[in-house]
Amino acid sequence: MTPIFKIEANGTDVTEQIRANLSSITFKDEDGNQSDEITIRVAGDFKRPAYKDELKLWLGYEETGLFFCGLFLVQTTERDSFGLTITATGADFSAALKQKRDLSYEQISLKAIVQIIADRHGLKLKSDFDDLYVTHLSQTNESDLHFMKRIASDYNGIFSIKNGTLIFLKRTKDAKRSDELPVFEIDSSECSELRIKHANRTLYASCKATWHDTRDNTVESVTVGNGNPVLLMEGQFKTAAEAKAKAEAKLERANRGIKSGKIEMHGKEIYAGGTLKLTGFGEDDGEYSIKSVNHTFDDGWVMIIEIEN
Repeated sequence: MTPIFKIEANGTDVTEQIRANLSSITFKDEDGNQSDEITIRVAGDFKRPAYKDELKLWLGYEETGLFFCGLFLVQTTERDSFGLTITATGADFSAALKQKRDLSYEQISLKAIVQIIADRHGLKLKSDFDDLYVTHLSQTNESDLHFMKRIASDYNGIFSIKNGTLIFLKRTKDAKRSDELPVFEIDSSECSELRIKHANRTLYASCKATWHDTRDNTVESVTVGNGNPVLLMEGQFKTAAEAKAKAEAKLERANRGIKSGKIEMHGKEIYAGGTLKLTGFGEDDGEYSIKSVNHTFDDGWVMIIEIEN
């Protein structure tokens, strides 16, 4: 198939001007709170865009069409003897998200908390944490960006901001990967290179969380999973439900990354944060989380996908 791209600058289609001088386009799609980034290298005496000019990027094939990569703001431009290099980052990570705040949330679901934050920054929300309530959660001298990263880690969630939407989803739901996450499939015949590493780490079967109940002056515990080895966890939990949720998250985090890998293949519409289903790889067949996708468009379109179990 024939790779194609499209770029708009401040709403104007500049694809043909860039195509005539293009050396390469790279697009880094990250899972988590890192901003996505594009880098465009053009040859010759190409005019610099201004700081925070808006760039929109699409990639695809003539035969199947384009997919939207995102809206980016120009951060740096660098001219050398070759030409011009333009670097732009995802438009959603504004300074307001990094402003430190002192807030307290009481008797509220995690989804309601992130809805408040999404509304504060004019973002849409995609979240499935409406069934998990907290009695108290403090945001002390902490930015909204860091706060959401922290609670996503505490409850084994996926947090990112892409194209005007705050994404805050469960990695697993009912003991399997969440149906809310996009699923992509790759067969071994599509890959030019694959590396899967199995780490020599303990695979825990269960997690036991213990805490001191100050009201009844007793030591309480809750166990998730079944069997040995057991991962022990101590904390200051307000309720058994909170202890259970954090124990489930800790168990899942501890077992994550026992298998990890990198795939190189032709360009395709695949997003970081989704689930990748591998087939035709023998014992390494199965589902993995997509940590990052790095696209490179020059003479052709290739990408490198980082994954973990």
